[in-house]
Amino acid sequence: MEAVTDRVEKWISMYNREIREWLNQQLRPFPDLTESNYYYILIVTEHPGISQSELIRYIYREQSIVTKAVRNLVQKGWLQVAKDANDHRRTVVSATEQGKALYPQLKAIAQQANVFATTGLEPDEARELERLLKKALLPLPGIEKYQFT
Repeated sequence: MEAVTDRVEKWISMYNREIREWLNQQLRPFPDLTESNYYYILIVTEHPGISQSELIRYIYREQSIVTKAVRNLVQKGWLQVAKDANDHRRTVVSATEQGKALYPQLKAIAQQANVFATTGLEPDEARELERLLKKALLPLPGIEKYQFT
């Protein structure tokens, strides 16, 4: 007989996939953006001059993935990178004017994604889901390198 905990990963995987597919549908008007890279523009616009290592903490991805995504978004004209004026060893990331102009639309999509992700839940159930997901994440190895907001 299958234990309840044997199905947790399956449900989380299905939940994640549905949200990612919904996000990709919403991002279709922006051909260069997907559920895996639009969030970079949001974070960088909200934290101008963020370093790439700080960005990793917000994005919840490995350094090589973040580096590749930032490079791609720079090539597409959404982000720009520069050496920090005070510390030339530090690279900072900021949104271009094109990226900043897109921010309100992307922020609205992110907010709608939260509504989509909690469809069918009462507000107290949505808060409980968030609490339980954070509780499940916190003891996992390596999670301390990320920024929880």
